[in-house]
Amino acid sequence: MCATMTLMRVVEARFESGLLRPSRPLALRPGERVHLIVVRQPDPQRWDMARLAKSHSADEAVLTEQGLEDWAASLEREDGR
Repeated sequence: MCATMTLMRVVEARFESGLLRPSRPLALRPGERVHLIVVRQPDPQRWDMARLAKSHSADEAVLTEQGLEDWAASLEREDGR
């Protein structure tokens, strides 16, 4: 990856037939190489928080929160190196 980044912009795209198709034209030269970071948009059917909250017991919520605390502590230790 290059040492300096001259331009970064968010561009929405749709994945069709194995290709990412930007929702608007990009100011790129033919054959120009770019770096991509792909971030999926949330799927409301998959991430319905009200539905997910109903499907978990209080015990599961406690275990999940404990796991997040352990994960955060692990990250803090790594940052301290």
